[in-house]
Amino acid sequence: MARPRADNYAEKQQLILDQAAVLFAQKGFAGSSISTLAKSCNTSKALIYHYYPAKESLLYAMLSDHIDHLLEAARQALEAQKDGGAEKQLRHLLRVFMAIYASAEAKHSVLLNDLHWLPDEQQKQIRDKERQVVRIFRDLIDQLRPDLDSETRLGLSMSILGSINWTYIWFKQTGPLSPEQFADIAASMFFGGVSGVAPAIKARSNDQAG
Repeated sequence: MARPRADNYAEKQQLILDQAAVLFAQKGFAGSSISTLAKSCNTSKALIYHYYPAKESLLYAMLSDHIDHLLEAARQALEAQKDGGAEKQLRHLLRVFMAIYASAEAKHSVLLNDLHWLPDEQQKQIRDKERQVVRIFRDLIDQLRPDLDSETRLGLSMSILGSINWTYIWFKQTGPLSPEQFADIAASMFFGGVSGVAPAIKARSNDQAG
């Protein structure tokens, strides 16, 4: 007879994933051990293995959870601004993604740096979902600049994604910029070049003054 799941099974799973994300982001997947993870979770190796039979299965669960969250958030963001046009949708999408990146910076760091440790088939599954995220951005660029050739539109899509994807390296939630404010700056630069940043900076100054 199968052992019944504890009432807090999902809660414990999430705790392990969150702690593993911090550990992997700090030490890298290869430099992290289940023993160290168990200590950070204040539990035993046996309990970790009860939830995840191998370190790779833990990594896969973590990255799947993160990329699924991004995909669902992107779809909801587009739906929320469906009547506002492509530019308004893109600006809102950047705000949503920056909020996620700021709150889940460890998981995002692991996604960008440790995906290659997964078996090929699992890597493919994650990368297919990453391509779906890119496709969402690409569709908005296609609407904004249908006059451009396909490669240029792809380049623009990767450019705007790249402007926020690596913010985990330097962005601090306790810093002078909020995730939303930086998203607005990234959008202003994308749509108007460096000169377009002025309205975002002015808006930040007004927010602080208020």
